[in-house]
Amino acid sequence: MREYLKENKAYHLSFLAAVIIGFIVAKIFTDVAADGLLLWVLGFFFVAELVKFIVWRIEQREE
Repeated sequence: MREYLKENKAYHLSFLAAVIIGFIVAKIFTDVAADGLLLWVLGFFFVAELVKFIVWRIEQREE
């Protein structure tokens, strides 16, 4: 897991920064409903990352 995170560190940090900026923009310019939408996006990202990690792990076992 640590190796996977090291390989994708810049990607994860940029996504985290985008989420934080998204929350700030949502608080300033929109109503509360935008917060829920951002949480859905974050949840889908989390699920996608789990799938990518599982695929990466399977590929590591094959090598």
